[in-house]
Amino acid sequence: MILLRGRLFGYLRTPFWDYRPLPPMARRLLIILVGVTLLLDSIVRATNGSTTSVVSAIVTTTSTVSLALFAWRPPIATLVLSVAAITAAITGTTDSLLVGVVVMGLAAFTCSATVAAVYAVVWVAWLVAIVGRPDSTFQPLGAVIIAFLSLLSLIIGLTIRRQYERAQVLTTQLEEAEREVAEQLRHERDLIADELHDIVAHEITIVALHAAVLERTDDTQTRSKSQTAIREAAVQALTDIRRVLGMVRGEEALSPERIPSPDGIPGTLAAVTRELSDAGITVTSDVASDLRLPSTSLVALTRVMRESATNVLKHATGARNVHISLTVERGWAHLEFSDDSPPARTAGLPTSGYGIMRLQERFRVFGGSFSAEREPRGWVVSASLPLEF
Repeated sequence: MILLRGRLFGYLRTPFWDYRPLPPMARRLLIILVGVTLLLDSIVRATNGSTTSVVSAIVTTTSTVSLALFAWRPPIATLVLSVAAITAAITGTTDSLLVGVVVMGLAAFTCSATVAAVYAVVWVAWLVAIVGRPDSTFQPLGAVIIAFLSLLSLIIGLTIRRQYERAQVLTTQLEEAEREVAEQLRHERDLIADELHDIVAHEITIVALHAAVLERTDDTQTRSKSQTAIREAAVQALTDIRRVLGMVRGEEALSPERIPSPDGIPGTLAAVTRELSDAGITVTSDVASDLRLPSTSLVALTRVMRESATNVLKHATGARNVHISLTVERGWAHLEFSDDSPPARTAGLPTSGYGIMRLQERFRVFGGSFSAEREPRGWVVSASLPLEF
């Protein structure tokens, strides 16, 4: 209702020359109607024994032909017909009154409120002039009927316009709703894909690496440590998969602000340190113990740490040392994750590049920066994020 009321006020404020074009089918029907009317009028004039004044013939023909202009430029058609109505009022021509009735509805549907009002005033003046002429043979009852038909035509035109605008409003609302649903579905698919990637790329990587260790070593302590790591990673993967299934079934809310670790940065750092240490990699860190970050920044930075640790395990098997640095300076959080891996040494596990791509997208949306490059000292992942978005 509010939108329709707004449409009404918008119609009243429509610029003078603005118009609503007729639908293609209505254009074709209008042109056919004009052509048939001109043909029948010519036949009647040719076979009618009575004489018709030249002025009346010109006004009638002009009015009929001008109807066709509604197929292209309704305001021009309305103004031309207004001039024809003024001429008819001056000369006392009544032959085009029925055409004027049709024009009333067309003008109300297609033209601005100002153009339609101009035509309505001219048409009323025409009808009054015809009835008030001393030599007029036009009966008052006929004038009342013509006036009623004109009012009916005006109401029909406005009603069709309102229904047309209502249909446009509903179409717009439907398109917006479809876009919102599609965007929500895309957003949820991305969130689920992120969760599955974290599970597959992280936990399964740990399982694969420690399974390879079991194949290569007979040391009881090493095998026990690898078996423990495999069991913990498998249990965690199953837990995460159940949680993702709960998201899909709607049992858990899909929220980008969900913290992947209950302990935030400290918990994620401890988990990453333990996993890399189990692989024989020494981890040093420079992270303030009292660091406080917004939830969105926390999610983004912990994902960088987990993704970087996974990539070290998968693609930097020669690494012996990893350094993690997280600082906050002038409203920005800066994270650097570096290793000392030699070139061209990987664990032979498949890679998709999905994790890096999603991190780049996430940091770009938040107005930050993300890069993962090989430097002389090894791989360096750098991420910067503003704390206020």
